[in-house]
Amino acid sequence: MRLPLKYRLYYTAGKYLPFLKLKPPEVDRKAALHLRPGRNSLLTWEKRETGELVLSVPTNHHPKRMTKWVSKWFRFPEARHVELDEVGGFVWELCDGTHTVEAIVQKTGHEYKMNRREAEVSVTMFLQMLHQRNFIGFYKRVGKKS
Repeated sequence: MRLPLKYRLYYTAGKYLPFLKLKPPEVDRKAALHLRPGRNSLLTWEKRETGELVLSVPTNHHPKRMTKWVSKWFRFPEARHVELDEVGGFVWELCDGTHTVEAIVQKTGHEYKMNRREAEVSVTMFLQMLHQRNFIGFYKRVGKKS
């Protein structure tokens, strides 16, 4: 699906001209809790014995001219690794596209004995951070309600 020309201009020129920058859509709390986080399919992960989870994020496979020139002398890693603690790993495993944010908050609060407010704040902040790094994406189920 291609974006309309208007939005492509906003996204490209908005980096350099602040008055053209698009504002993120306003989503109320209730609608945000019904979104479903799904993992990026390019990422791989493994769980360690200590309960930590290690994400492997592939690096850019389309190097620019300067990167090609520098890579003749230096070796760049194929992937970078991000370690998640026990709670982060628990939330990451629930980001499979079947659980809503609300369900993840409830399960995290129950598993780690947090009250509702603490669990909601920590899970939503963690999911926002994962989304900003393009590790997950959010979608809304469309169609018949079961």
